[in-house]
Amino acid sequence: MSTLYVASGGGGDALGALLVRGVLEPDADGRALVSTCAWERLRIDPVPGPRSRGDFIGLRLIDGVRAEISTSADTLPSGRSVLPRLAGDVDARLLLHDFSGGAIGLGQQLTHFSRALGVDALTVVDVGGDIVARGDEAGLLSPLADSLTLAAALDVDLPVQLAVLGPGVDGELSAEAVTGILRDLGAKRAGELVATDVDRFRDPLSWHPTEATTLAAAAAYGLRGAVEMRRGCAPVPVTEESAAVWLLEDLDAHDFPLARALKDTRSLGSAESIIRTIAVDELDYERRRARQRHEDPPPATAAAELARAGLARGASHITTRRLLDATSGDVPSYESARFEGLGLWALEALERG
Repeated sequence: MSTLYVASGGGGDALGALLVRGVLEPDADGRALVSTCAWERLRIDPVPGPRSRGDFIGLRLIDGVRAEISTSADTLPSGRSVLPRLAGDVDARLLLHDFSGGAIGLGQQLTHFSRALGVDALTVVDVGGDIVARGDEAGLLSPLADSLTLAAALDVDLPVQLAVLGPGVDGELSAEAVTGILRDLGAKRAGELVATDVDRFRDPLSWHPTEATTLAAAAAYGLRGAVEMRRGCAPVPVTEESAAVWLLEDLDAHDFPLARALKDTRSLGSAESIIRTIAVDELDYERRRARQRHEDPPPATAAAELARAGLARGASHITTRRLLDATSGDVPSYESARFEGLGLWALEALERG
């Protein structure tokens, strides 16, 4: 059986999907097939929101449609996506889907991939688990991409399952909330990442700006503690369960209220209009943040000062992304503070400078 892994939240979930495949299909041969959107955070791409295929050049043809990401692909303006670099660092075929046609358009894209590549099933992958959110959770930050992707996948005439890597590692819903919902839906704990799973992807994990997947990988390497990450929210606990993979088979759209609400959308704009009424729209947040960065850039904070504040909040580590955002690029030049070469830094070492 050939499975298309559908990353629900962009490049970080694409890398997470490859880690999940190693757990679900340990004996799989052949290159993995992963479909992902291109949605970078503002530090990488100052244009808010996801990119469409039309924003790319150099995509390879998939049965007459330019959709496969190669190392020579790029965005216009150039250099606004990490996906071409990721394509060169992993032994997988990365396919680009976009949200311009809403859930219906995305479902057609996934159907096209499946037919062209002889796919028998879809596995939607979310790192962190906010894809199971009901919509009213206080910590929910970014439900649009995940729910739109799930709605589209459920419209494809193939078996669909949902895999969640690292409940709670995205800093939105807590691990307990995610696993509670998954259990209620009938999901099972399918396994967990171990160090050898992560070793295969050390190179991309060393540079990729994903926070959630980095936390799951670090948990597999034995990290325990709490991590300061995006937006300066409460430190995210890292436990043994942060490397867990949960699997839900036989999905029912009625179990996912956000995806169900988006299933008939035909544009990204219509999906946004709906999500605003029942949850939060991360694109609105990005637009506000982009204006603020341009009009009133935040003052830089010294790494040592940031470390002291994080330690006082109960954190043990900080992500590279959070460090860059808060210090305006003041990343330490020494590696002794960096955890296993990943995008995590020990706060005590940063404080000592």
